[in-house]
Amino acid sequence: MKNNRRYVAFFWVILIPFFFGSCGSTDDKKEIKAKTPVIHLDIQRLDRAIANCQNEKQIDSTLQKHPEVLHAYFSVGTNRSTELAKNFFALFQNPALWKFYEQSQQHAFFGGQALENELQAAFQEIKNEFPQAKIPKIRTVFTGFGAVGNFKTQHLVVSDSLIIIGLDYFMGKKGMYLPQNVYDYQLRRLEPRALVGQILLLYAGYFNKHEAENATMLSDMIWYGKSYAFAKKMVPTLADSLLFGYTQTELAESDMFQQEIWEHFIDQSLLYKQDEFIKAKYLGERPKTIEIGPACPGSIGRWLGWKIIDAYQINHPKESLAEVMAKPDANQLFQASGYRGKAKE
Repeated sequence: MKNNRRYVAFFWVILIPFFFGSCGSTDDKKEIKAKTPVIHLDIQRLDRAIANCQNEKQIDSTLQKHPEVLHAYFSVGTNRSTELAKNFFALFQNPALWKFYEQSQQHAFFGGQALENELQAAFQEIKNEFPQAKIPKIRTVFTGFGAVGNFKTQHLVVSDSLIIIGLDYFMGKKGMYLPQNVYDYQLRRLEPRALVGQILLLYAGYFNKHEAENATMLSDMIWYGKSYAFAKKMVPTLADSLLFGYTQTELAESDMFQQEIWEHFIDQSLLYKQDEFIKAKYLGERPKTIEIGPACPGSIGRWLGWKIIDAYQINHPKESLAEVMAKPDANQLFQASGYRGKAKE
C-alpha cells in the first residue's frame, strides 16, 4: 500500500434502512422479554486471531478451524487454506496494512467489546420479537480489501446461520484507506457505527415476506420499508443517516417535501410499475433521484416505503413486528396504512 489514501477493490451489496414501535402494553413487553432466554451469541474475532499469529502455520491452523469462513467468505475449501495463510502472513508484514489494522482496533472503530455488545443486544431483541429465530454464528476478518491474493472478499456475508464481516470495509471516511468505487453517499453506510444496522437490514430478509414474482414498485417499496422497520426496532439508537446513507439535510428535506415526493409517484403512475429500469431509478443505488429534483436523495422509493410502513404501524399499534413482517401483500399494507404523502401530525 502507498502512504496516501488508496482506493482498493470493493464488492457492493445493495443495502436497505428505519422505524418501528413494538405492540402491546409495556407490561406485556416485559412479560414476553422475561420469558425469552438470554442468548449466547457465538462471535469470534478472526481478524485478531490471524493478526496475532506468529507464522504461516499458525494462520493455516486458524483457518482450518473455520471452514465455514473459507467457504462462505473466500469461496474456497480447506485445500487452499495453506495458500491463503501464506498470503495473510505476508499481508500482515506490510507496515501500511499493519497500521490500517491497528487503526481498526482503536475504540473509535472496532476495539474493545463495543461491536460484540451491540450485536449481542440486537440479536437478543430479535430473539425477543421472533422466538423461533435462528441465531447465526458471527465471524470477523480483515483482509485489506482483498489484498490476500486471488481470493474473493466482500464487506458482508449474511445468512440465517452465519454472518461474516469484513471489518476493513466498515472503517468509514476516517479510515486510513478506502475501498475502490465507493462514493460519499455510500460511504456513510460504511461507518463503524453503521455496521450492526447494515447487518440487520440484510438479516431482515429472513422474516420479510414478499411477493417477489412480477413485483411492482409499491411491492418493492414496502419490502424495503419493512426492512427499515426491522433494523430500527432492533437498534433503536442508531442514527437514521447511518441507515439510509442520507445527510441530515437530506433527511430533513425529504420529510419536509414528502408530499411533493408522493405526488410525483402518483402523477407518474409509478406505484404499480413493473419495469425494472424504471424501478431502479427510484429504488437503486444512486446519489440523487434526479427525476424528482436535483436535491432529492437517491433510493427515495425505499425511504417512501418506510413512510408507508411507519404510517401502517401507527394505525395498527396492536400488531407486532413479526405480524407486520409476515404480511406479503404490499397493496393491503398500503391501503391500510392510510398514507397519502402526509407527514405525521
